[in-house]
Amino acid sequence: LLYAMKESSPNFEPHLNYHEQMAGFAACGYAQAKQSLGVAYATRGPGITNMITCIAEAYQEALPVLFITAHGYRLATAPKQRSSQELDLVKSVSGFTKYSANVETVEEVEEKLKTACRTALEGRKGPVFLDFLTELFSKQMTETIIEEKDSSVAANADYAVDCIKNLIERARQPVILLGNGVRGVEFVEKVNSLNIPILSSRSSQDIAGQCRSYFGYIGSHGCRYSNFILSKADVIICIGNSMTFPLNSQSFSPIVNRAKIVRIDIDENEFDKGIPNCINVLCDAGAFLRRFSSVNLHYSGEKEWIKKCNEIKKKLNSCDLVEPVGKLIELFETIRNDIVFVCDVGNNEFWFSRAFEYVRPQGQILYSKMYGTLGSALGRAIGAYYATHKNVLCVIGDQGLQYNIQELQYIVYWKLPIKIVLMNNACSGMIYDHEAIMFNDKYIHVTCDNGYSVPKFKEVVTAYGIEHYYSGEICRDMMADVFQNDMPVVYEIEYSNNIRLVPNIPKENRCQQMTPLIEKKLNDYLESL
Repeated sequence: LLYAMKESSPNFEPHLNYHEQMAGFAACGYAQAKQSLGVAYATRGPGITNMITCIAEAYQEALPVLFITAHGYRLATAPKQRSSQELDLVKSVSGFTKYSANVETVEEVEEKLKTACRTALEGRKGPVFLDFLTELFSKQMTETIIEEKDSSVAANADYAVDCIKNLIERARQPVILLGNGVRGVEFVEKVNSLNIPILSSRSSQDIAGQCRSYFGYIGSHGCRYSNFILSKADVIICIGNSMTFPLNSQSFSPIVNRAKIVRIDIDENEFDKGIPNCINVLCDAGAFLRRFSSVNLHYSGEKEWIKKCNEIKKKLNSCDLVEPVGKLIELFETIRNDIVFVCDVGNNEFWFSRAFEYVRPQGQILYSKMYGTLGSALGRAIGAYYATHKNVLCVIGDQGLQYNIQELQYIVYWKLPIKIVLMNNACSGMIYDHEAIMFNDKYIHVTCDNGYSVPKFKEVVTAYGIEHYYSGEICRDMMADVFQNDMPVVYEIEYSNNIRLVPNIPKENRCQQMTPLIEKKLNDYLESL
């Protein structure tokens, strides 16, 4: 495959990662950052099986990625010992790809390649998989341009707008709830003119961060003021948000049982959940928002409702700014340019989200949201750079960095402007928190005292030829310069593993009753608004 691409240069520009899994995550990062097709390839056998986690990641995160491998001639009756490194991967990945196929002849190439690329990009995006017969890469075929098609579902946009118009004009306290389904859609100017409070999922907090009516992200680890505002809503306009809470949740079911809801989503399967008081509309978010932008909406109590939301945020804005959040805030306040933020899985991502909401710097955020793939951030950061050619800030924990630390060599070799913020508490923090709650402080494999450990990261990083700084080691002006230049750097934030992840919603609490609880007097005041 590499030789075939080299012969087609400069139409193809392959990049060689040090591990197949990181190549897959880089393709995911490219697709996520650019909202376009990413491509990853690996050799047969262990090469492609190392990528299976990436395929599952792309499926869960709805990322359009084409995964490619190759196979030799297969005899269905041959014992496995005669088929070195041969597996039927199409069967293995068919349950979590939108399309997967073996390609055995030159005549099949064009049709299956077109089908794969089109399928990856249409409707709810997702991964596709092609397994080519190896000898095809030495054959010639007619050059074909594969076009990305716009498959917007616009038929139901008018119906959605009519439903929303009728509800909002009678509403007292409506909110717009956004999810990743609106990523890449222009809507800021329109929603600003509506003056309706906007909330989002945590993973889509960057989408509306520059809207003046944005009031943060909701969830079990959301912002206190965001959850409080959601708890008071009588109409919820949900656009591209999966609303993944359990229907019997004591935290969120009181809200959906009371409020009127309209859901706009491109994926009909999202409606199987059966949320009460909900009108489901199958429609592309872009098509809906284009139609929505032409409608004049007014609702009574607009000024009073926004005033309440501002008061709730004012009273709760400084909550939950624990030490790691404060150090990230200090860093974010020095960032002057529009960059890409990539965040790994773990407590570090929640510290990051709270700091990002407090500062609201410009820039896109890339997470592993639904699949929660620890250690995927370095690869995702590499792909994000090639998709945007912007500086990338990668926030990752001490455990996540060790999963694929070899990609530091890729970053150094290609001189990528990736700034790594290493959140180091020498602890598997998220598991530590779970063990504290679920197993009465009986810990195993989470700290240096019971089976988990970390290296001296400064020595490791400098061995790769990357500049390393500790938090507090450089002044604010120098920090700004370091994070704006075009060279890779590791900025290590050390903090105690005794710092617990807050806030949180216990299962029996309503969504605004987050722990640690706020003072009763303040809570009663906010509830009365």
